[in-house]
Order: sequence, then structure tokens, then C-alpha cells
Amino acid sequence: MKKFYAFAAAAAIAISANAQALYMTGASDNGPEEGGLPAQWAPSNPAEFEIVNGVYQITVNGLSQFKVSTAKSEVEGDWTDFNAGALTCNYGEEAGATVALTEGDANIMCPWTGDWTVVVAADLSTITMTTDTPKPTGGPELYLRGDMNSWDNIEGWMFEQVSDNVFKFVCGEDQKIQASETFKVADASWAKYNFGAGEEAEILLDLETEIFQGSNTNMTVGEEWNGVAWLCLDYEGAVMFVLSNDKEYVPEFLDSNAVETVAVENAPVYYYNLQGVRVENPVNGIYVKVVGEKAAKVLFNN
Repeated sequence: MKKFYAFAAAAAIAISANAQALYMTGASDNGPEEGGLPAQWAPSNPAEFEIVNGVYQITVNGLSQFKVSTAKSEVEGDWTDFNAGALTCNYGEEAGATVALTEGDANIMCPWTGDWTVVVAADLSTITMTTDTPKPTGGPELYLRGDMNSWDNIEGWMFEQVSDNVFKFVCGEDQKIQASETFKVADASWAKYNFGAGEEAEILLDLETEIFQGSNTNMTVGEEWNGVAWLCLDYEGAVMFVLSNDKEYVPEFLDSNAVETVAVENAPVYYYNLQGVRVENPVNGIYVKVVGEKAAKVLFNN
């Protein structure tokens, strides 16, 4: 029995010594002195996974998104070698899941920004992410970001969350997007949410359009816009977006089952009309009832 354990220990040491190196680079809110990455998006200066109990493991504080690769680049700023050995996945919304890795250089999004321990199987086939950082409450903070505001996450360009998965933005008098300007919908760190156009970059007014997470194609409008924008996450498997210069415009997806029905005890109750305007005392008609983070359409017949 002692010989068996000695042999197993020797084999484990041999595996560790001969294992393929695995690297990570990406975005972390923390600097290297606080447990973050050694540099942000630096293919020639990545963090390196350790081998722990026969798997690749690394813990990064403040991690929001990253890339992993079996190779690091020799030239600063050159992604060629790093991307050639890169692995990727669509990790999803929940911590602790084990997800298959495939060849590809797309960014891997953390379910939320936090202190993540990332474990990759010895054969590089799967990835698992765990954290003690609590999952944030409420929905994401989404912004219109583009040429019109220097691509910043400005509070005045932030969407209002109308329901669990429906967001609305109404331009102020001096807010507009010119026909020549490009823009996207994204969160503050360009991490979990970063929506761009498909093959056609131009968003036609008053037409519901599917937009895509992680797209590199910026959006444009064919004419000046200073009206209302609606966004619906996960609408029948798609992300729907619509712009209108009519600030009273109501998209079809708001009149669908896109608004989930969930009751939340002891949470404040708010009502909105179908134009997204909050109503203190609803009268006859259909309204959106928001309780906590969830919403449902209700009929008042006073």
C-alpha cells in the first residue's frame, strides 16, 4: 500500500511538471497588489494558472471578463499567439456550473463581477467558476454609449428598468443621436452586456430589431433620433431593440409575454402604463405592476 501511494504521488508530480501551461488575461477591478490580474488585456503579460489536485486553477479578485490560452504572446500588444491557443465558452448566469470549453478567442464573461476561482480540467475540456462574492440584486445598469457621449457610461444616458427584462430610455430635450454617429448598448464596464448590430448596422426607426451580445458592429440611425428607446432581454430567445422619435411609442414586445409574472412578498408595488410612465393611482386599463424585481400586466376595471 505504501508503494502504491508513493507511485501515485510520483505520477502526480510528473503530470504537474509536464503539463501544458495555461494563461489568463482580461479585466479586473482590482490591481495585482489586491489579487487582480497583473495587467489588463495584456497577452504578453498574462496570469498563469497553477495545477492544484490535477486541474488548472486560478483566483482573481474583481474579475469581470477574461480570455484563456495555452500560449502567451512574445510581443506586447500582439494577440496572434495568445488567440491561436485560446479557448472559450458561453458561461451563463450562474456560479458553480461546469461548462464545455471549445477553441475560439471570444471573451468569457463572468456571471457578475467578483472574486472568482476559475478551474479548468486537466484536458482543457471544461471550465468551472466559483465565488464568495454575492450575486448583485436588481437588474443590470445599461447605457446608450456612443459618439454622442464619448462612449462613456453617463447616468443621463442610462436605461430605466421597466420590468424584469424590459428597459426604456427617453431622450431629454438636448439629447440626440445624429445620423452620422455610432453607438451601442452596454453596461458600465463593457463586460456582461455589450450589444451591437448584426450584418446591417443601421437601426430603422419604429422597427423592432434583433441586436447581439458581443457584436463588434456599432449601430447607426438613418435620421436624427431624440425620442424613446426600448430594449427587451431574452425575448423568445433574442434581444430586441427599437428606437422611435415618438416618445409615446409602445413596442409590440411590451404587449406580449415578455414581462414575467412573479410575486414578491413585502416588496413595494409600482404601476406603469404601457408607455412606461409611472402611475400612482391606476384607473381603467392595462398596466404593468412591478413588485421588487418582477413584473406582470394587470387589468384595472374600476
